Amino acid sequence: MNKPKAAVWIMLGQSNAVGHATPMSEEDRIKTPLKNVFGLSRKDNQSFTNTRLVWSGYDGCMNLAEEQDHTYSVPNCLAKAWQQHIDAGNAYDLPDLYIVQIAIGSQGVTEDFMWYPEREKKLIPGKLHTADISLFPFTEHIFSLLEDSFRQMGTEYEIIGLHWRGGESDCVKPTPYLEQHLKATYLRIFDRFNQLLRCPPLILHKMAFFDYMRAGDPEGKMLRNMNYINDLFDALQQHYPNASTFDPKALPQYDPNLRGGGLVIQDLIHYSPSVNRTVAEQILEQQHPKQ
Repeated sequence: MNKPKAAVWIMLGQSNAVGHATPMSEEDRIKTPLKNVFGLSRKDNQSFTNTRLVWSGYDGCMNLAEEQDHTYSVPNCLAKAWQQHIDAGNAYDLPDLYIVQIAIGSQGVTEDFMWYPEREKKLIPGKLHTADISLFPFTEHIFSLLEDSFRQMGTEYEIIGLHWRGGESDCVKPTPYLEQHLKATYLRIFDRFNQLLRCPPLILHKMAFFDYMRAGDPEGKMLRNMNYINDLFDALQQHYPNASTFDPKALPQYDPNLRGGGLVIQDLIHYSPSVNRTVAEQILEQQHPKQ
């Protein structure tokens, strides 16, 4: 008898991986834990000392890092869309979905930020500006428990995507510092994640916040750094056979004539609910193409 199969989807990064400043309406919130989509609650899994992962029905409060729940994040939008397709009976071949989300706003990968690989190990839970978590070793720890968790359940699994949505905070660093250190830092991070997860599909999300960069950066430093980081993501795509890049300018919402390109909310930094829903729908479509 074949073992049941599961799909694992992962989102890492900073505020756009959290869905910052985009709270769900009451009617869109996941009020009852989903039957076919699962996540990792902070209560049961936010630890460096736990020896197993505890999965529970997905409920919109599954970011293992920052406490900002019920947002129109891609994970929440994907969870809801995945369950709706199964409930509608038109996605009979979709497996159960297991989501891992680890993200804190305003945190890059360079020194002074929580994704910096050599940062002293800390785990202080809380909301944005209270949470203080050394995100790289914490994510290492969670990933190290992943295979055993499915083995204990007797379930075969496939990681369908490891998505990285970060880079904005690193744009504030001096350009020579980025040119000297950033590629090595990302290689350190993704080499380790590839080792732990056996080279899953790695999707690097580019940035496209031109209005924000220009408005707050009259000398153009942050915009140059954003372009440098986007180019680095292209280089990492060439370096890793399992990597690809995602360009938000390819989304149907993108319009260069609109403020924020039509992609972001009024703060000109964070993706709109519509954008995150579309990204989630595209991920679902990749797993279950429309007939």
